[in-house]
Amino acid sequence: MAKKILIPSNFTKHAWNTLVYALNLYKGVPCTFYILNAYKVPSRISLGRNNNADLDTAKAESEAGLQKIMQGLNFRKENEKHTFETISRNKELADAIQETVDTHKIDLILMVSRGENVSINAAFENEISEVIQKVEDCPFLILPEQMQSLPETNREIVFPTNYKFPFKNKEVAPLIEMAISLKASIRILYIDSDGKPLSKDQEQNKEALKTYFTEVDFSFHKLTQTTVTTGIHLFIESRESNFLALYKRRQGFFSKLFSQRFKEDIDFNPKVPVLILKELE
Repeated sequence: MAKKILIPSNFTKHAWNTLVYALNLYKGVPCTFYILNAYKVPSRISLGRNNNADLDTAKAESEAGLQKIMQGLNFRKENEKHTFETISRNKELADAIQETVDTHKIDLILMVSRGENVSINAAFENEISEVIQKVEDCPFLILPEQMQSLPETNREIVFPTNYKFPFKNKEVAPLIEMAISLKASIRILYIDSDGKPLSKDQEQNKEALKTYFTEVDFSFHKLTQTTVTTGIHLFIESRESNFLALYKRRQGFFSKLFSQRFKEDIDFNPKVPVLILKELE
C-alpha cells in the first residue's frame, strides 16, 4: 500500500527543496505525494463590491504554481514508485492541511523550517509551530532549511522519553514505519536528571516499547547529570544521528515546546529533521 505524504508548498525554492528531499528520502518506497497550496483571500463586507475578482486571481495563481511544480517533476523523470496529486485551497494553511489529512488519510506531513535549525517552539510564533499545534491525528516531519544528505548506512532516529506515560502502539507506529522505510535504527534515550531509579510504572512502560519495536533495530540509552535539552543535543552530536522523534503529549515536558508560555524555559532548536508524533485518543 502506497504511503500518503502531504507537502504544503508556497512555491519558494525551500518548498521545492523539501519536495526533492522527500523524493530522495522515500525513493525506495511506493508513495503518493499530495502537494498543497493554501491561499487565503479575505472576504470584504463593503458597499457595492464583491470578492470574486480577487478570489479568481488568487485561485489562478495557485493552480499555475502547482502546474509549474508538476512540470518540474515531469522534467526530472521521477521514480516510478511515486505518484503526485495537487491540491489548491482558499483556506488558512492549518485548515487546508487538516482537510487534506481527513479527506485523503495522510500518513505524514512534511514541512521545512527556515534557518539552520528546526524551530518548533510555539513561543516564537512561527507558521510551523502554529500548524503543529492545530493539526490533529497526523505526524509531522520538520526539515531544517539546510538539509544534509543521508548516509547510505548506520542511519539513526533518536527517540527521547522519560517512561512516565504509556504509549499506544498506533502512536509510535509512524516512527516504526519511518525506521523500516529508511532502514534506520531507533535509539531510545532516557535523560536521568535526578538520579532516581525507574519506578515500577516506568519499567513497565519501557518494557512495552520492546514489544512495539520488534520489527526494527533499537537500543536503550541513558544520560545522567544533564538537562533534557542539552542531553538530547549532546547525544545526537556525539553519535551523528540523523533524525529526532518527539512525542507531542498534551501534558509533559515536550508539550512545553508547543506552548506559548515557555519562551524563556526551553532553548530547543535541533539541526536534524524532527519527526513529531501526536497523542491519539
